[in-house]
Amino acid sequence: MINLEENKLLKSNLCTLKETSLDKADRKHEYMTESLIQVIDFDSVKDEYVKDMKLPEVPCSNDALHIAETGELTFIEFKNGKLDNRKMFDVYYKIYDSLLLLSDLVGKNISYCRENLDFILVYNGEKSQGNDTEKKQVNDTKKVEIGKYFMEKKAKKKFVRFGLQRFEKIYFRNVYTYNQEEFEKEFVSKNT
Repeated sequence: MINLEENKLLKSNLCTLKETSLDKADRKHEYMTESLIQVIDFDSVKDEYVKDMKLPEVPCSNDALHIAETGELTFIEFKNGKLDNRKMFDVYYKIYDSLLLLSDLVGKNISYCRENLDFILVYNGEKSQGNDTEKKQVNDTKKVEIGKYFMEKKAKKKFVRFGLQRFEKIYFRNVYTYNQEEFEKEFVSKNT
């Protein structure tokens, strides 16, 4: 279990889930959740961690780290726009860099993460398909719904999108992909 009192870098970057969900792209400044659950702003942790290193390239990081009262850990990444291959590649980098950074900060190895850490990608269901025609967006939404139905109802397995299932069981205990409504139902309501 991570003790915040013993880790000043993590403790000094506490904020709300809402704050970490802010999408600053395109000057729209949209929040992906209104939740006031306390989390660690992992982007800020990363910035403080590397500030004196004079790196030619700053590592990537997930948006938030949630530590439940039970000690369970969850990395959360918010994506408000289209999730094309390039953006998903960036998410993969964020996962790797965040895992290494967290492991160093808390003195734990990847085995610890695999047993105690979950990952959630929260995406905007309306924007994740991009600016395609309305008909294509409807078809993509239907495909996701059908995939979820067969995986969750028939096969009794969780439906993970965007190729992120590759990280489950090797780096994370569980991996989830939720649109905003699913995130509110499956995570926020259970941690409030």
